[in-house]
Amino acid sequence: MKALALSVALLLGALSVGQVTAEPVPALGGLTTIGVAVELHPSQESLSSRELASRIEGRLRAAAPALTLDPASPSRLRLAVLVRPYNATALRGFWLPFSGTYGIGPVRLSVERTAVVAGVSTPLLASVWHVERQAAGPWRESPSEIFKLLDQALSDFLDAYRR
Repeated sequence: MKALALSVALLLGALSVGQVTAEPVPALGGLTTIGVAVELHPSQESLSSRELASRIEGRLRAAAPALTLDPASPSRLRLAVLVRPYNATALRGFWLPFSGTYGIGPVRLSVERTAVVAGVSTPLLASVWHVERQAAGPWRESPSEIFKLLDQALSDFLDAYRR
């Protein structure tokens, strides 16, 4: 009975939440030049860091012409793909026939900029914006899942950059 009451309360709370207004992202203000860095888990043998970087660069060139891509820029758009294979037996805790392997893990896109901190003599690299999505599906579909999550994260970044 308590579980039902809690479920109803959570559902009503979720339904009563209004839409959040888009606020500008001050940390992205003045961003004109950016480099691209990609970290890819070694188990992703069917994808390459260069392939993912090319996709990011192509999307940025098309959607944000005011943003210049420069590998020497101190500001970075960093993609970290940590999707790894997990055996269904390990996930479930026991073996079943026809068990498969699943690709599970985060796809994180972040903007890193140099920041000056009081009391520190040199500027530091700070993550000023990020979005993370979780991949979870059959291992053989991981590359397409990663591309889908990357495209969603890039859309989020471009929305934040334009505000």
